Amino acid sequence: MALTTELTHTDQDELKERLLHAAAEVFAENGYEKAGVAEIARRAGVTTGAIYSRYSGKAELLIDAVDRHLLTQLHSLHSNASAVDVLFHLGDHLLDDLSDGTGLFLEAVVAAKRDPELAERLRHVLQSEENKLGQLIKEAAPQQDVNQLALMRLAHAIGFGMTLTRTIGLELPSRDDWTTVINLVIEAFINNETKTHGG
Repeated sequence: MALTTELTHTDQDELKERLLHAAAEVFAENGYEKAGVAEIARRAGVTTGAIYSRYSGKAELLIDAVDRHLLTQLHSLHSNASAVDVLFHLGDHLLDDLSDGTGLFLEAVVAAKRDPELAERLRHVLQSEENKLGQLIKEAAPQQDVNQLALMRLAHAIGFGMTLTRTIGLELPSRDDWTTVINLVIEAFINNETKTHGG
């Protein structure tokens, strides 16, 4: 019985992954308004009933897909990585091309402007990610006397700005040059905390 349950959970996780991947593609390609549940189901290889049994509609599916992409980098790290290592990793990988994730996030932002319910759900997802990032910053520099909200907005400005930069097609720096600059920012924050509190 336990084996059957385990297989069922595995199948459910695989199905959800297929649904979210298909949804990300369709939303990014067609936009939120024109994206159809039938097309998402077709690409995922399921019926529309399989989608509606899990999601109330397109808004919930879009937000779940966005959440999945926002967590990609955090989940790629080992749980025993230090907070400083995680911050360096996140900063370095802002240059990565997340393919359908970039278009998906931008589409969610545009759609949220017209849909108050979608906007509220998107804020909830982003605030959840802010809490996780805020905890990492506290662990990396626990005595740093810097406003957390200001830090979160700076992090979003850099992350969202890179998304727009890639979408518009502006020239991107080399991996080495980007890593050097972003690491200088993180190191300055960490080192300032040490100097301020006599570490």
